[in-house]
Amino acid sequence: MALPALLFVIPLLTAVILLINHNASLRNGLVKGSAALIMVLSVAIGVLYFGKPLKIGIEGTWMRLLMTSIDGLVVLAVLYYSSKFKRYSIGFLGLLQFVIISAFEYHMGERIYTSWDFIIDNFAIIMILIAGIIGGLIAVYSLGYMAMYHRNHTGMADRRSFFFFVVFLFLSAMFGLVMSNNLLYMYTFWEITSLCSFLLIGYSKTNDAIHNSCKALWMNLLGGLAFALAIAYLGEMFYTVELSQLIALGRSGLPVELVVALLVFCGFTKSAMMPFSGWLLGAMVAPTPTSALLHSSTMVKAGVFLIIKLAPLLGNNHAGIMAMLIGGITFFFASCAAISQSDGKKVLAYSTISNLGLIVCCAGTGSYEAAWTAIMIVIFHAVAKSLLFLTVGTAEQQLGSRNLESFDGIFNSMPRLSLCMVIGICGMFLAPFGMLISKWAAMKAFVDAGQPLLLLVLVFGSATTLFYWTKWLGKITTYI
Repeated sequence: MALPALLFVIPLLTAVILLINHNASLRNGLVKGSAALIMVLSVAIGVLYFGKPLKIGIEGTWMRLLMTSIDGLVVLAVLYYSSKFKRYSIGFLGLLQFVIISAFEYHMGERIYTSWDFIIDNFAIIMILIAGIIGGLIAVYSLGYMAMYHRNHTGMADRRSFFFFVVFLFLSAMFGLVMSNNLLYMYTFWEITSLCSFLLIGYSKTNDAIHNSCKALWMNLLGGLAFALAIAYLGEMFYTVELSQLIALGRSGLPVELVVALLVFCGFTKSAMMPFSGWLLGAMVAPTPTSALLHSSTMVKAGVFLIIKLAPLLGNNHAGIMAMLIGGITFFFASCAAISQSDGKKVLAYSTISNLGLIVCCAGTGSYEAAWTAIMIVIFHAVAKSLLFLTVGTAEQQLGSRNLESFDGIFNSMPRLSLCMVIGICGMFLAPFGMLISKWAAMKAFVDAGQPLLLLVLVFGSATTLFYWTKWLGKITTYI
């Protein structure tokens, strides 16, 4: 139990120290040291518990009171920013779900018993490794990027202490989220990630940044409201708030489909499924490390994490059909939209939305092999897309543009950066890299699940990716 606790506490303590510290040398050392420690702890947990799930139950009411207090702090922050930016619908959504959760805990708190509040299973370990290793590397990369960012934006207030505070708070919440089996605790971490994404997207405080950060918060709070309603209904009807118990109830044939549908909808908003993809596209106004963090290892992966966990209850039912339909539509149309883009970050954004749609589509079929295919895509997408976002950010700082037309022949001027970019692009669509293997596995899973329409969506959607990845690859390698 000590290692999982450390994995949560260390980034949280780092966040607090970074918030109050304004010394650049101390900040650089603390970020690098904490990131290295987080990566080591993530690997250690993977080695110790992979194949041997760890279940943790917390006695007493102190944890529940602590989480309720955190919920209160989050909603106060939401109300503050909704008033500051005059986006009152955001404040209403935040307050409404807090009232629902608080009323549920007051009414049902003593009658709800949880056996296991946290479970570290194989899927949780995979997510811990993704968030710990990729998130830690993004944090270290951010040190140099943000220093250059403020040299290029001299009129902008230097709030790097706040930026790194939010990054490490984000990582801490992500670890808590993927380890949670108690849906009340998962809900708390879920809302923290929503608030953190809002703060990171709005970092520059420009009108565009404020508009897009508020859009992201509004859409994610809409999902949070569905999460709160799902918890209240599950607790009132079945006297449990455990995710593992929800899956057991569904497998035994009890009527939990409404709860599952609400949680799947919640996953849609967080993972930017259409029509909620606008917030992820708007996140492009943020500094590149924010885009990499949101797109690859944390924010959007939280949404698909929840849907994949619910995969045993999906399939040929209303919730499963909804997941397959929305996931398939998102995959196909986002793939097509990426063709028309020349902005490197927008290409990556649409590609991310497309792959998230495929993940949701796989999970929606409800089969074991489709769920593992979804997990494979999560892994390979996280690695390739984080690499691409970071290289595009560096190229933008060097070239003064992230337009693909500016990338002609950069292999000659920036060979190492270009090589990393080529590896990331190849990882997204060429053999023997993992994304192509994952799509072949998805094809087999759709055939075995008796979903020929999904197979057609996968084939035609994947074919469109050839256009924009080949164009990008050609731009880089011109004049070699």
